[in-house]
Amino acid sequence: MKRNFIIPAVFAIALAGPALAAEPTLGAKLGTTLQDISAALSADGYEMTKFEAEGNRIEVYAVKGDTRHEVYIDAATGKVTKVEMTARRGPSPLPGVSDDEVRASLLEQGYVVTKYERERGQIEVYANKDGSRWELKIDPRTGNILSVKAED
Repeated sequence: MKRNFIIPAVFAIALAGPALAAEPTLGAKLGTTLQDISAALSADGYEMTKFEAEGNRIEVYAVKGDTRHEVYIDAATGKVTKVEMTARRGPSPLPGVSDDEVRASLLEQGYVVTKYERERGQIEVYANKDGSRWELKIDPRTGNILSVKAED
């Protein structure tokens, strides 16, 4: 009797693998690129507000409901190495365009985002394009680029 229950349960878990991977828990594989991580978190209802890739670590801040998640990811494997959760303060809905729309627009323009942060009504992005590093300020209401500055 137990054997009949275990086999369907294991099969169901195997089929649900990609959906389970979207949870930011230790060992979960979210991906190694901004697009992969954003897609994995968005699929599970998270809104990513900060992304930073440095060396062998990716740091992501994501919000779901009233909880803010600080997630650290191994850049080589895409696996979550650390998660911290705190109560979120301030208004829940983010104003204007979504972060996914901003990141998609930048990707279409040829930017590879290395740092993305939405904080206090501003969006600040550091990205690589054409062999240079750029700092961009983006209007969170419209998604328009307000300024672009080459980094030295």
